[in-house]
Amino acid sequence: MPSGNFGDVKPVGEGVWEARIDWGPGYRIYYAQAGQRLILLLVGGDKRKQQTDIEQAHRYWLDWQHRRKLK
Repeated sequence: MPSGNFGDVKPVGEGVWEARIDWGPGYRIYYAQAGQRLILLLVGGDKRKQQTDIEQAHRYWLDWQHRRKLK
């Protein structure tokens, strides 16, 4: 990741990205990028909970953005 190459990733909407980890039962992590340097890990899970994890990651990301605007 230091060179900016995040590997096997795809956008899942609302500014959230899914990174697939080729190990175990299809692990995935969901993250968003705020600015050039800050990467927020929102949630992690496996293939069987994928849709639920994506929805939760969207909620966490929108909540973080909203809280930042209130500062």
